Amino acid sequence: MVTQARVLVMAGLLSVISLQAEAAVTAYQASYSVANSGLTVGDTNVSLSYSNNGYTFQKQTKANGMAALLSGDTLTERSIGSKQGDQLQTQQYLYQHKSRRKAKTDQYTFTNPTQVKGNLDNTAYTLKVPAGTIDPLLIELRLIEDIAANRPLKYSITERGKLKTYQFQRLGKETITTSLGKYTCEKVQMTRDNGERQTTLWLASELGYVAAKIQHNEKGNITEAEITKFKATQ
Repeated sequence: MVTQARVLVMAGLLSVISLQAEAAVTAYQASYSVANSGLTVGDTNVSLSYSNNGYTFQKQTKANGMAALLSGDTLTERSIGSKQGDQLQTQQYLYQHKSRRKAKTDQYTFTNPTQVKGNLDNTAYTLKVPAGTIDPLLIELRLIEDIAANRPLKYSITERGKLKTYQFQRLGKETITTSLGKYTCEKVQMTRDNGERQTTLWLASELGYVAAKIQHNEKGNITEAEITKFKATQ
């Protein structure tokens, strides 16, 4: 069975977003239910808010039911940055995963567009990055913007003190049914580690390309998440 850490990381990939093409993502609040092997194991609450020319994008995931009794896992991710025209750019990022057995933290700041200074599990690091690099949470807002605008889905991100490239493929349209209704979706997918890790998102056009469902397949272990609530707050 997939570990709780994997479940929370997978849930951390989720994003629920309302937007107009060529415009910054609209502020919102949303929730997801996360399941593994048909059993609900966690819930994720998501929020995006703006203040003047800045934004805060945050996700908080908690294990529930038997999973909570066994692990007590919680995951917080937060991206804070600036709104530069119609695009958001990272300034600060926090990843904090806690369980009864251990805790993992990655926290960093962009000191300038090509340098990151951070702390990974109490070890300081400095990383040179290409201009335009973002954090792994903000990638979700960029993904939805680029789907709407028909732009390439390729991103430079930094996480755990390393520079990485995420590239998604468009797989066409597919209609799915969720607890909030039936939606026609743009299906996108990212494959890593020679096919051993695969993440698929169904982005509902009726909801402004909200992620109606997401599936993470790691060596045959499949975790799925489904939207349960959505509210635009702007």
